Amino acid sequence: MVGIKALFGLKKDGIDPKATEDIAKVVEICDGASSCGSDCEEEMAELAKGDKVYEGLKIDHEEPLYNSSKPPKVHFVVPTSQMDWEHDACLEDTSSVQYHIYDWCQKHNDEFSGVGNGQKLSCAVSSLPKDIMDVEVMRGTKNNVLVLPHFIWINGLESGKVDQTLNELVPKLLSPELAIDKLVEEYSMLSRAIERSFVLVCSHTRRDKRCGIMAPYLKKAFDQHLQKQGLYRDNSDFRPNGVNVAFVNHVGGHKFAANVQIFLKDPCILIWLGRVKPTNVPFIVDGILVPEKPKLQWPEKVRCVQKYASW
Repeated sequence: MVGIKALFGLKKDGIDPKATEDIAKVVEICDGASSCGSDCEEEMAELAKGDKVYEGLKIDHEEPLYNSSKPPKVHFVVPTSQMDWEHDACLEDTSSVQYHIYDWCQKHNDEFSGVGNGQKLSCAVSSLPKDIMDVEVMRGTKNNVLVLPHFIWINGLESGKVDQTLNELVPKLLSPELAIDKLVEEYSMLSRAIERSFVLVCSHTRRDKRCGIMAPYLKKAFDQHLQKQGLYRDNSDFRPNGVNVAFVNHVGGHKFAANVQIFLKDPCILIWLGRVKPTNVPFIVDGILVPEKPKLQWPEKVRCVQKYASW
């Protein structure tokens, strides 16, 4: 089998001891032992085909990854059923839900700078499915919105009600006294996400082709390995406690492709990885997504980590 160091390119990608120490405060760093099953060599040989594509891309392996991105306080994810968007994805349509959420976040980031965990309010569009049977959704003026790291949905949010809704909801989401169950009971438009984790893979080709090229390889690798673990869920599978892998627009740092954001419901952690290759995926699944207590094999791939409050 290919060695762990060869798989993850440790000769090129480095990290200083202080960064490793900071990361270890949030997620356990393990010794690099693989939990890959008996068919590991066959799986890795198939995934290595995607690695060859990765090696042909111009990726920055010199700049340290840690702290090259900012963890969100609240991250709004808007379904579009797409995997690519215009350059400024949230700003394509000024009447859309994502436009109004993005605008609200930009105006209120400073207001919430001193509360909650994380550094900013953010909005993304995603490949998560939208309701194509709803005319307003198809026009972009209404949508369901996933709220991370809180793992709740704002259902049927209308563009004209974004400001009013977020003015009321976000202070409660960032309150140290937040109880998600009570919040969901209080607002009929809210519901809990049933997934145990969301994996968001940047696929924004029109912004930069590197993530766009690698995203399909990564999603296929995640889906196949999650199936082996009984955690794969497609859009018609509503069993709880699975893993949903979706494409998202520009997250920043395309030179660190591929970018993968992992939101874990329990223990309420974000692990944001860069320079991810297809052969990394089984180790991400087996080490981070399967165990109750995630373990990280390669701190040199971490762009940021964030521990959130338990709700």
